[in-house]
Amino acid sequence: MQNKIKPVLLFKKIINLIVVTFLMASCSNSKLLFKNIPEDLEIKIPEAIINYGDLIDVNISSLNNQSTSIFSAQQSTDKIGTIRNAEARKLDGYLVDSSGNVDIPILGIVKASGMTCSSLSESIKKDINEYVLNPNVRIKILNFRVSILGQVAKPGTIEVINQNISFTELISRAGDLKKNADPTKVMLLRNVDNKVQTKYLDLTSNEFLNSEYYYLKQNDVVYVRPDNASLAFDFGILRNTAAYSLLISIVILFTR
Repeated sequence: MQNKIKPVLLFKKIINLIVVTFLMASCSNSKLLFKNIPEDLEIKIPEAIINYGDLIDVNISSLNNQSTSIFSAQQSTDKIGTIRNAEARKLDGYLVDSSGNVDIPILGIVKASGMTCSSLSESIKKDINEYVLNPNVRIKILNFRVSILGQVAKPGTIEVINQNISFTELISRAGDLKKNADPTKVMLLRNVDNKVQTKYLDLTSNEFLNSEYYYLKQNDVVYVRPDNASLAFDFGILRNTAAYSLLISIVILFTR
């Protein structure tokens, strides 16, 4: 009789071992972000680069408002001294077309894609010097936004006013990672030359801080996947207790 009971006890021990293993995996120290960061680490903040499909605000001004109003239809209709709100600026913005250009009154077709806001500003300033004395040109990306999905407290799309946002700031604004998030394999979707590219990132890696992906670009999408233990539960490996009860019952029948 004892020999018949041993297989049942052995099977129960195996089930318990599997459960404990997955619980230990879910509580591992892989949740810690940016391990072993040196004290003297310096990270350069990149300037946003204008891309296809971006909506940019081109503000041209000078001491003589009449001389600059010809370069922008919306500026000529605005009252002097008023500040347009964000939504109005988006309606008046210039869309970067599939060729990477914007069409500005008087100046015509201007190359914008691949340039930073400051470099495009300097380029336009040179072009209008023959029309305006001491012009001031300000460029801003109006639709700079990033999205985060998956295992975070507050998934969604975030508008970025200052045109730069790091991964740590994005996670903070999303309410931090959930306990079952896997920071070692976070997926980033990025638009590069009108093509969507995917990249898997290890947020626990020290090297990630110095990578080109630590600072996000406009329209980036981040997906935080669940850890392996959570995936096991989701696919029913450990969740379906009824199935295990049935299996134990079958073992007991065959060992009687």
